[in-house]
Amino acid sequence: MVTFFRSRVLPGTALDRDPLHHARTHDRRLHTPTSNKVVRQASRNRPLAARVRCTATAAASGDPHAPSSPMLLEELRRTYAARDTAQAVAHSGKPRICVIGAGVVGLTTALRVTQEIPGAQVTIYADKFASDLASYNAAGVWEPYKLSETPEVVTYRWSKATFDHLMGLVHSDQAVAAGVQKMYSHSLFLTEEPDPFWASTVHGFRRMSKSELELFSRPVDWSSIQAAAAAATKDSSDTPGDGSIDSFTVAERATAFVDGYTFNTVVCEGRLYMRWLQRHLEAAGVHQIQHKLHTLADIASEGWDVVMNCSGVGAEKLVPDPHSYPIRGQIMRVKAPWVNQCVFAHFPDETSYIIPNRDWVVLGGTGQVRNYSTEVSLSDAAKIADRAIQVLPSLKHAELIDHWVGLRPGRVRLRLEAEALTHDVLLESAESAADLALAAGGFSNSDSGSQGLSGGVRHGGWGLGKVEGLKVVHNYGHGGSGLTLAWGTSG
Repeated sequence: MVTFFRSRVLPGTALDRDPLHHARTHDRRLHTPTSNKVVRQASRNRPLAARVRCTATAAASGDPHAPSSPMLLEELRRTYAARDTAQAVAHSGKPRICVIGAGVVGLTTALRVTQEIPGAQVTIYADKFASDLASYNAAGVWEPYKLSETPEVVTYRWSKATFDHLMGLVHSDQAVAAGVQKMYSHSLFLTEEPDPFWASTVHGFRRMSKSELELFSRPVDWSSIQAAAAAATKDSSDTPGDGSIDSFTVAERATAFVDGYTFNTVVCEGRLYMRWLQRHLEAAGVHQIQHKLHTLADIASEGWDVVMNCSGVGAEKLVPDPHSYPIRGQIMRVKAPWVNQCVFAHFPDETSYIIPNRDWVVLGGTGQVRNYSTEVSLSDAAKIADRAIQVLPSLKHAELIDHWVGLRPGRVRLRLEAEALTHDVLLESAESAADLALAAGGFSNSDSGSQGLSGGVRHGGWGLGKVEGLKVVHNYGHGGSGLTLAWGTSG
């Protein structure tokens, strides 16, 4: 028995069965947490099989914001591109642009602003940077994932732009620094599946043969899959995150993977790619300020020409946006250098995935909608490891490195649109945020010596002054596809 801080191995579970095996670690699809936890093993020399052993709920209802055009960013680019240097200098002024959020979407947006609007003064506000973010901990396989009702036509455009960008890096001298590499990926299904809408984007897409599917099917404990599906169908209040009630019914009788496809994609490792972005931002003179914003009214009086809201899961309270919600993702990282291809086994309750990174292999995962917990769950860890070992039995020899939990920025539909917020709207959102903070035991009126907002004085850190409004471009709700879509939505 091995102890992880407050966690322990569950005796008798599938991961406790094999004591003799000896022997690589990110969640491909985790993308911006409010927090995360890492539990490290007490002894790194024990095999995975001797150490450890989720149901997803439905997305929220409501009318989502549809993507709109043209974007304020493009309007600004045209405006400033049309001015000659003398006019810009005489005006003293370069456009002042604020980016909220330092996840992969925020950093990419800031970089693309500097590229598209030369001379722009860009500042990033974020309460968390680097390793505190889900993007940083993402395994980073390119594939659209957990995007709810986002239309395929725009997802295709955004994801293709990102794929082309990443593949360009793969074939450049920046590949090592950016953490990108080509890799084959296999997707396995219990029912017949049509070609995905993005099939023409990737390289070498093809359907898997019966013999290939049989190789992956043979080691799976189908009785356990059937039992899990049967248990899920008993609770009619649960809506599966990766399938439907019909797929649960099919899984109750499943004895093999019946369909699948394979393709050559890009793995863009979050921690390395975000370091690469940071270096380019520093070279471009982008300012980065660690500061928590409670509402958009916080920065309404700072004179920004436009604010790019890339707040991810934080948009739920910042905007506030009732259509936003967290998607809890848990993974484990293991040493398994012999694993060199990605595998995604689509079970009705969760998708089990295996993603090689440079220094480890990522096993996942969970997709638990509206679950705010960032604590490592032993039951989730056991299920992740058990499913991964069934799909790829050699993983029972892998050495556990750590567990990680983060919150993906879910939304009914990815929000990419411009919005002009009036003084009254900002005032209303600020007061709403203040009420929420007070109800949660946060700051009080006395914290700032405030006399209210309407007179233009500061309240809880918010100062509207006499501003008439705020121009905002919203770019959030990427689900598990931040690294897959960031370059496209930010452009």
